[in-house]
Amino acid sequence: MYDNSEQRSAVLPLVLSTVGSVLVGLVVRRLRADRAAARGGPAGRGRRDAARTRPARRSTRGPVL
Repeated sequence: MYDNSEQRSAVLPLVLSTVGSVLVGLVVRRLRADRAAARGGPAGRGRRDAARTRPARRSTRGPVL
């Protein structure tokens, strides 16, 4: 039997990198929204949806299994 007590866990680096990526994404989204607001345009992904009059057509079939 192997003794894994000497091995370092890879969970902490994975958690830290995931949290870091989420924080960077939030900062980038905030910067884009601030820049769009400064230019006077709608912020975020809704800029194309604002001009759309009816909602996009959804698939009538269920999920592909």
